[in-house]
Amino acid sequence: MKTIKKVLFLVPDGVGIKNYLYSNLIAELKSNDIQIVIWSPLPKAVFLDVERLHGIKIKYKKITLIAEPSLTRLYREATTYARLKHNAKLKDNVSILTNWPQVKGLSKRACMQRMAKVLGGYLAKDYKRILNYEAQSKQHWGKAVIAKYKADLEALQSQTVFITHQRVASLMPICLAAKQLNIKVTSAIFSWDNLPKARLCVTADQYLVWGDWMQQEMADYYPEIPSEQIKLVGTPQFEFYLEDKQVITRKAFAKQHNLDENKAWICFSGDDEKTSPYDPQYLYDLAASLKGRSNIQIIFRRCPVDFSERYNQVLEQFQSHIVAIDPIWNKISGNWGGYYPDYKDISLQLNLAMHCELVYNLGSTMAFDFSIFNKPCIYINYDVAHNKDWSVTTVYQYQHFRSMKYLEGVVWLNSKQEIIKTIDQVLTKPTDMAKDKEQWRKKVVLHPLNESSRYIAQNLVENVSN
Repeated sequence: MKTIKKVLFLVPDGVGIKNYLYSNLIAELKSNDIQIVIWSPLPKAVFLDVERLHGIKIKYKKITLIAEPSLTRLYREATTYARLKHNAKLKDNVSILTNWPQVKGLSKRACMQRMAKVLGGYLAKDYKRILNYEAQSKQHWGKAVIAKYKADLEALQSQTVFITHQRVASLMPICLAAKQLNIKVTSAIFSWDNLPKARLCVTADQYLVWGDWMQQEMADYYPEIPSEQIKLVGTPQFEFYLEDKQVITRKAFAKQHNLDENKAWICFSGDDEKTSPYDPQYLYDLAASLKGRSNIQIIFRRCPVDFSERYNQVLEQFQSHIVAIDPIWNKISGNWGGYYPDYKDISLQLNLAMHCELVYNLGSTMAFDFSIFNKPCIYINYDVAHNKDWSVTTVYQYQHFRSMKYLEGVVWLNSKQEIIKTIDQVLTKPTDMAKDKEQWRKKVVLHPLNESSRYIAQNLVENVSN
């Protein structure tokens, strides 16, 4: 009897759906006669678009992510703090320490964080201590929990496991169960800023990285992981921009979204509230500065996981100048992982990047998205309020922005007084602005961009075949 080759996708939340399940990765696996299995806390309805898109039937199982045992959580948090201290010293970059959450009060979580910080301070003095406590943290997962996952994996008979991102610690017992069964686990590293933040929360046999920059980061921050376990594959999230099937004409896009096709479109790409708490003020500054410019239209695309009302006042005040085009995302719950994208959002985001003249943002990867169409990004680089806990100066000191060192990857906007002048420069001579944007993108993301799904599939197929 022929053995059915299976890849088990662990999808802990909605953010990985767009990057992996909507990408060509599924088609690549399908062409190798591999069955897709999904375990996720999200309901099955979330994955119907994936089935329709790829013409497949997914074997699905709803799982409940189990909270970490107290000692596991304490040791993981302590080693996280220790790694942040270690990484800050290693890179001579104190901004890395801002990733440690300051939880106030006397709640259970606050007490845990304080204990973890004290213990982490001790662990940071010797890297071997960090490794020792990380190993201990795994030992406190209940044997019954691991045994349950082991039984489920044996029943499934999947030859390999793929985790869509590495940040969910509750996936660890599945990794431990897979290890006992000699099933290889592969985890994608979700974003370009994750590794300095010590957000490697699962243990895998392979880690998929975006490019040369992230590959070197893995070597720097996790020297105990053998280099052959780090797979340089790129990331599928940029493949969509090379798909002609997603493109619609500027005229059709304008009609669809009530835009004036004769005006220059500027995309203000919003951040989540933690990343940019003053985003509404930045949008206000842009709109107020361009109020007298009848040849320019502002398109506002909010962060897909921020459907707060914080922009409402600005959007109402400048409704004749700003057109809001919301991401096509769905909401299951109020937390970050409870949002997931509709497949239609891929076309929306691609056509924004293709038809807008530039993207205006505070520090996001949208700079890479727009650069694929040779469109520059303006990075907001001025404060609008005094806040001891947040400043653009700190934001741009984050380690991942060092990838832009010596490169003109973006256009810097250093005050609101410069808005009109800067935008006019970009609109007049776009190719002269952010002239190193492609070089920066290639430093961070493996090229060619449209090979990422194939590279990932090759790794998974090898795991299934061995």
